[in-house]
Amino acid sequence: MIKKVTLALSTFISALLTFHIPAAQAAWPNDQPLKIIVPQAAGGTNDTLARMVGAELSKVIGQTVVIENRPGASGAIGIQAVVQSAPDGYTLALASDSAALLDVLRPNLSWKFRDGLQGVVMIGEQPISIAASAKTPYTTFQNVIDAAKAKPESLAYGSSGIGSSQNIVGEWVASLAGVKFVHVPYKGGGQAANDVVGGQIPFAVLGLAPMLKYHQAGSVRILAVTTAQRSKALPDVPTLSELGYPQIALAQWAGLVAPAATPEPIIQKLSAALMKVLAEPAIREKMEAAGVTPTPLSYKQFDAFLKKNVDTWNQVVPTLNIKIN
Repeated sequence: MIKKVTLALSTFISALLTFHIPAAQAAWPNDQPLKIIVPQAAGGTNDTLARMVGAELSKVIGQTVVIENRPGASGAIGIQAVVQSAPDGYTLALASDSAALLDVLRPNLSWKFRDGLQGVVMIGEQPISIAASAKTPYTTFQNVIDAAKAKPESLAYGSSGIGSSQNIVGEWVASLAGVKFVHVPYKGGGQAANDVVGGQIPFAVLGLAPMLKYHQAGSVRILAVTTAQRSKALPDVPTLSELGYPQIALAQWAGLVAPAATPEPIIQKLSAALMKVLAEPAIREKMEAAGVTPTPLSYKQFDAFLKKNVDTWNQVVPTLNIKIN
C-alpha cells in the first residue's frame, strides 16, 4: 500500500513539474514553421547557406523551415526583425560579420547585436575576395592599386552594402595603400557579382562563394583573398598578407542567432539539430565546393566567438572614415 501511495505521489509531482514548464520549451519543435531571416537579398552567400542548411534542418526536426530575405540598412532591418521577434525558437537570423558591425557603425539603434541576440550555431567561414571584371586590364592586385593612384577617387568597387565587412576591407585596403576608391554599395553579394561580371563596376570586394564560379568561368579574376592562409578552392591566389597587408587576415563568417531571451533548453535543441546538419558529409561538400569552409561551433562556443568578433570591429572601424545613415 505504501509503495502504491509513493508511486502515485511521484507521478503527481512529475505531472505538476511538467505542467509548470513553459509550453514553448516543452513542445519545441511543434507544428509551427521555423523561419530563418536573411538580412541580405537573394542570391548571395548568406542566402545560399540559409537555404542549404534550412532544407536539411527541416528533415532533422520534421518541421517546415522558411527562408525570408529582408535586405536593407546594412542588414539592420533583418536583424532587428529577429531581435524583436518572440523568443520561442521559431525565428532565427542568418547573421554574419556584417551584422556584428552594426553595434559600432549604428550606435543610435534602439537595440544592440550583442545584447539582443544569442548564438545558436556557427556555420562556416570564407575569405573575402578582391575580384576584378575580366573586361578590365587588371590581372594582379597591384594593378588595381596602381590604377587608383593614377586616377585618384575614380576607381569604383562594389560590396554587399555600406557598413558590410566587405566595405570595411575595401576602405581598410585603401587606407593602408594610400589610395581612395569609390564605393558602390549593393543590397547583396549576388547583385554586386553580376555587375562585376557585366563590367558595370571594375572590381568588387565580396565573399569568395558568389565569385568562385565566375572566376572559374573566366568572367572575373580573383586577385587576392583576406584570410591568413590561401583558400583551398583557389591555391594560386595570394593573400593580402602575402601582398604586403599583414594587418588584414580575417574571414567572413556566417551563423544562426536567436533572440536573446530564448530559453536555453530551446537553444540547446536548436544547436544540437544544426550541429547534426553540419556534420552531414553532403552538406560539408556543398559548402566547400561553394568556397565556404565548414567551421561548426555549438551555441556556447559561438556566443564567445561573437563577443570576440564585435570587440575586433570596435578596434578597427573607428580608424576608418566609414559613416552610414
